[in-house]
Amino acid sequence: MTDAASSSPAPAGVPSTDLTGRTLGEFQIIRRLGKGGMAEVYLAEQTSLQRQVAIKVLRTEFLSDAAYVKRFKHEATAAGGLNHPNIVQVYSIGEQDGIHFIAQEYVRGGNLRDLMRKRGPLELPLALHLMKQVAAALQVAGAAGIVHRDVKPENILLTKKGEAKVADFGLAQLTQGGERVAMTQVGITMGTPLYMSPEQVAGKPVDHRSDIYSFGAMSYHLLAGKPPFTGETALTVAVQHLNEKPRPLKEYRPDLQPAVCNLVMQMMAKRREDRYADAQTVLADIKSLQKQLAGKDAGSADISLSTSHVSRRLRLPSTRMLDRPLRQQMWRLVAASVLVIAAGAGYGWTQRPGNPFLTPVPQGVSVPEQSSIEAQYFHAMVKGDDEAAWKAVVDYPAGADGRRDELDRQSAELRLAIIYLQQDRIAAAAKIFQEFRQSGTANAWKETHGMAGNAIVASLRGEVANSNGLINDVDRRNIKIDAKLKQLLDEARERNSRGT
Repeated sequence: MTDAASSSPAPAGVPSTDLTGRTLGEFQIIRRLGKGGMAEVYLAEQTSLQRQVAIKVLRTEFLSDAAYVKRFKHEATAAGGLNHPNIVQVYSIGEQDGIHFIAQEYVRGGNLRDLMRKRGPLELPLALHLMKQVAAALQVAGAAGIVHRDVKPENILLTKKGEAKVADFGLAQLTQGGERVAMTQVGITMGTPLYMSPEQVAGKPVDHRSDIYSFGAMSYHLLAGKPPFTGETALTVAVQHLNEKPRPLKEYRPDLQPAVCNLVMQMMAKRREDRYADAQTVLADIKSLQKQLAGKDAGSADISLSTSHVSRRLRLPSTRMLDRPLRQQMWRLVAASVLVIAAGAGYGWTQRPGNPFLTPVPQGVSVPEQSSIEAQYFHAMVKGDDEAAWKAVVDYPAGADGRRDELDRQSAELRLAIIYLQQDRIAAAAKIFQEFRQSGTANAWKETHGMAGNAIVASLRGEVANSNGLINDVDRRNIKIDAKLKQLLDEARERNSRGT
């Protein structure tokens, strides 16, 4: 669990006994972290091992039935048998003075819901990185016969190093009991029905394919910036999961390849028989996507996504993207990819953000130095349009892999230039773009992006003829432009056509 995990502060007026300062077995309670659907969550120290853990203390209303307590112990024990880097580890379960508790791994960081609220739609490299880890966790659980039943962003915890850990395996069913979820509350904006499988909605038995559906719905939200279905009540949302098709993901994210969209929609098939057979196959296809997108060839290439029913051949533009874990791969994207700096927060895929609150970073602002330039880059991605965070990547000390470091810096410099354009700091942006352009044919990607940036700058300065000439040169090169920069370039085209 984390300070910003799936739990939230207890609502005002709800009576609760604060266990801060108490000892439960070998766990010394330090402070309360929040309240979840079935438990109060505390930070504690495990005195025997001198480590911090999260303690989930079950609420009394769940403990009035002896059969429930027995079932809880069984499920918690099963969840404790899952040992994987992408699963929050359950250390032990216990009871003292009528208090039933679970001791589990304490994750220092936030959760996926927090990241999505801050960033909006996630860049594809980051989304695939997180999706791969969640799929790995579901694979392990599925092999052990454990169904999560509540895969959602709040239950995906994120470490400061960019690792995803799925929380509460095997415990969600304790609060659902295989019954229909109450769906009469008004004004629901988030919650389980947003990602619930059709069979869950219908109150039917579930298996691991239900988790795959929820994972697909969550992945849709990661990429689109909104869940597949919304409504004023949980019932409205649930009925859509049963009967409606979500809006095509491509309409929210025109930068996504068809194979990415098809991966998500395959997971979200209404009939469980039409979904992926298991999470292992999902994981294999995510890895296949990453490898294909990391291909070195400049043309389009076929990619085969293996499903339980049919192997589909899909046309996919090949770009340099991630192949190994994110912090070791993402940087190879820069030399030939459009996707390193995909769309920013919010839904403005077709409009310039124009955020009036973007201001130059104050002098003396410090950014924590990470363990590697890859980790520094990930930190900047999580921060979004934070100038200081991206400058920290540019200024990161040289490492052993000079080429990879240079790719990191190029990507960070491009992000800075886009931030400067958003801040109307045209001269600062023009300087970066001019340096990019001067790289020459030795780095065609960098030169082309510099040319595109110069075209945008010229347009903003009213130099229409110069801007149009540069745009034509960019078009002739047939090199894909970073998605955000392309958006600004398209705005320049329109502005030039108006003569404004």
